[in-house]
Amino acid sequence: MPVDPVQLPDAEALFEHATCALIITDKTGLILRANATFCGWLGYAREQLVGRRKLQELLNIGGRIFHQTHWMPLLQMQGSISEVKLEFKAQDGKTLPMILNVVRREHPTGTFDEVSAFVVIERHRFEQEVLISKRQAEDSLAAHLALQRDLSVADARLRVALESAQMHVWDVDPVTRERRYDDSVAQLLGYASSQTVSAAEYSSCIEPKDLHKEVDLFAAALGSVAQEYRCIYRLNGIDGVQRTVLSTGRAAFDPDDRLVQFVGILHDITDVTRAAEDRALFAEQMVGIVSHDLRNPLSVISMAAEMLERQGLTPKQQKFVSHAQDAAQRARRLINDLLDFTQARIGRGIGVTTGPVDLHRLIGGTVEQLRIVYPARELVHISHGEGACIADADRLSQLAGNLISNAVAYGAVDRPITVSTVVTHDCFELAVHNWGTPIPEQFIANVFSPMTRGVNLPQGTRSVGLGLFIVSEIVKAHGGTVAVTSTAEEGTTFKGVFPLI
Repeated sequence: MPVDPVQLPDAEALFEHATCALIITDKTGLILRANATFCGWLGYAREQLVGRRKLQELLNIGGRIFHQTHWMPLLQMQGSISEVKLEFKAQDGKTLPMILNVVRREHPTGTFDEVSAFVVIERHRFEQEVLISKRQAEDSLAAHLALQRDLSVADARLRVALESAQMHVWDVDPVTRERRYDDSVAQLLGYASSQTVSAAEYSSCIEPKDLHKEVDLFAAALGSVAQEYRCIYRLNGIDGVQRTVLSTGRAAFDPDDRLVQFVGILHDITDVTRAAEDRALFAEQMVGIVSHDLRNPLSVISMAAEMLERQGLTPKQQKFVSHAQDAAQRARRLINDLLDFTQARIGRGIGVTTGPVDLHRLIGGTVEQLRIVYPARELVHISHGEGACIADADRLSQLAGNLISNAVAYGAVDRPITVSTVVTHDCFELAVHNWGTPIPEQFIANVFSPMTRGVNLPQGTRSVGLGLFIVSEIVKAHGGTVAVTSTAEEGTTFKGVFPLI
């Protein structure tokens, strides 16, 4: 049975509604025919284009330049152009990217340019993104290369600076946590030239008495996000020379507190340490000598003031003599503190002569005397247990006096100062408590260091910052320990704890 032939659309319909734009122009670009697809894409009526507009007039500025410099010459030379992307301006002002193919053909009626075009919006967007990404990659590469150059220069400068300052770099393997030393560290160990130094070899050269402290500080820095490593220790070189080294470093951790890196610096401070020690020793010796020599003229001043006081003085003269006696007493206390400080720093510590002491009676007498010195302040003495102990009575009185004077200087003027003495079966305690502004936390660690003064010292009060240092030295001389606690809620308490025997 014969099959009916398929009825296909006519050529005119196919031309008008093809899936691509079809345009016919003359050699100057004037549009002679355009299908409905092209007109619909650009939003023009056929009458607005055919015989009225040239194809290049529908392009953006860049497209018009291309048409003039490339399109026309190429068609003249080779008669065709393939896959050229140009942007057309629609009637509403928007741009529409298209891929064009064009062929120039000779016909009996003349020469015509036959153009087909496809809209490539997605391809255009992709190409734009690729172009942007390429530019960003090029910019990143340029920045990376510039950074590498800067790092190279910085590294070279750092190396020169480290060598000039006698510093050496070390770091930590994040996995094994073993220290790795720069080859130049070999010079600290007495080697003639740079060479590899293992962690075990370096550790074996640390002075045994300093090794435990160094290991503890390093372990603390490895285990804490905020802890900075800083340690001064002695290093015994293979050349027989002992060097003093300042080792510093800091760890970096990720958000899960895992070690990322740990970098440190070794600095040979042997010469600096020796010079500083010599200067400090000389200064402390001079303080001791001068303080000792001032005792005699002060004794003369005190004796003269006492003799004048026995004469028939007017009230005004009596007042001046009293001031002179107070000043002499104050100077004598200051000299005693300076002598104790010098003895503690360059001697063998503060000396004590121990013997049987009734702690409660001794401190009670000291408190009674200080009530006369500080009549405006309330001093309370509390005792617990039997009072018998073995100690240096004069030094315990001095200790109590320093702590009470400190409480008077820094404590609240309207609240009592409490002195407590306690004797148990194995120790005895002496504590002084006051109310008022607590000691700032950053000062607690150094409160017993020499030349340390509080930040809330009342105006007009003078102090060289030796009182609490001498307190700690007296406690140390007795084999005891001293500590301080300070909060706004519970006040401030300095407590010394001593072995009973």
